[in-house]
Amino acid sequence: MTLRLFLALGLFIPALTAQAECRFDPLDRGRVVKLSGQDVPGAQGKTLDSLSVMRVEQGRFVPVPYQFDELDEHGMVWFEGSQFAMIGEAGHLDAADQLLMMLTDAGPQAPATLRPARGTIVADIAVANNCHFYLVEGSRQRSQDYYVAHDVDSGMTRTALYELNVEPENELNWLYLGYQGYQGEGSIIDTLKMRMSAGVLSRFTRMSLDNHNLRPKQVGHLIGPIRSVMHLRTKVVLAGIPVMTIQVQAMRYAAHYEAHTFARIPELYRATLKDPEVAVTVDGNGQIGAKVYTARFADNPVTVDGKKDVDDQAFAGQQISMEENWILFDSRKQFSLLTAMTVPDELLKTRVELIYEDDRDLKVEPEQFTGQLPNLGYSLQGWPEPQELRFTVSLYFDEGLHGMEAGAFAQQRSAAVPYAVSEPVSE
Repeated sequence: MTLRLFLALGLFIPALTAQAECRFDPLDRGRVVKLSGQDVPGAQGKTLDSLSVMRVEQGRFVPVPYQFDELDEHGMVWFEGSQFAMIGEAGHLDAADQLLMMLTDAGPQAPATLRPARGTIVADIAVANNCHFYLVEGSRQRSQDYYVAHDVDSGMTRTALYELNVEPENELNWLYLGYQGYQGEGSIIDTLKMRMSAGVLSRFTRMSLDNHNLRPKQVGHLIGPIRSVMHLRTKVVLAGIPVMTIQVQAMRYAAHYEAHTFARIPELYRATLKDPEVAVTVDGNGQIGAKVYTARFADNPVTVDGKKDVDDQAFAGQQISMEENWILFDSRKQFSLLTAMTVPDELLKTRVELIYEDDRDLKVEPEQFTGQLPNLGYSLQGWPEPQELRFTVSLYFDEGLHGMEAGAFAQQRSAAVPYAVSEPVSE
């Protein structure tokens, strides 16, 4: 089977049909529909290789790219090397399994009399404005299109919209990010930064780890039509104390990147380590003139100028609510970056502060280029009440704000794609 990468922007345009009923919003470009197996009870228990996704095009059913991912006991994509238990039966659709499609691959609703050339319709999945996917059992037709080209060995990723290069041996060390139509020079960012620190027995004797110390090791990976997933593991050792093992899943999509983090915190080390902090930031590369917004500063953003000033001091260190934790960076050079954090309900009370540094001379390792222009992200502070730490940081890439206000753009761009599933009474 030959797989080809869709690079044409046409793959993101609205479905043009005689009915002209299926319409998409400009922000739908690159958005992914995510369903769980429990949403399609009529398909549960069926073998994954017997199921496929189709749409209606020019009066017939045609296959579209899709992806089934089986999940583990912690809600992450299952890999044998993770040592986590798979939920359900391998190779069969279970309630927890995920089904993913590219939103703009949907088509118009099928006429009541239209059927696939082979197979039967198991579910009708309605999305956007009168757009539909059809889950089909028994069809051999499969799309050969992939939305993400990810070479794990070289660390290079290419999609229709962006190019990302990272160190093959350390997923945290980003080397280059480019975006289609970006008007600036060189890489948009310097690197991704992760830092963990805590006081050992006392909050005054702090130890810190960063990208160089953490160095997550690959446990497994998969590359599907909709996303690639890498499972990484790193052991956190502070002052010789093995604090925890962090499991990270790095996911690349057509228009965004996600990092899912899970760690179990032994009770002994909760008492030993004082005032722990986990920081995740993105360091920009020379983004002078860019605007940075948060929910509290949606109408009064700061401007990156490479100098410390009163506005920066008021902006930096602001406490962020989990309900509105987005950070929006607009380069004003045909690129914007929206970051958002997701946590389970039991972690909603975790204290989170904004990290923001705008200083052309400040050096904060690791980095390729001197200066924080800007360095922005999140600081999670203290131990969560549960013994498990879970959070997801999502990075959404776009060409700008599409003429929208910052708050409205952030909410719509990061929202999960709504859908409605119906199952035929009879086929």
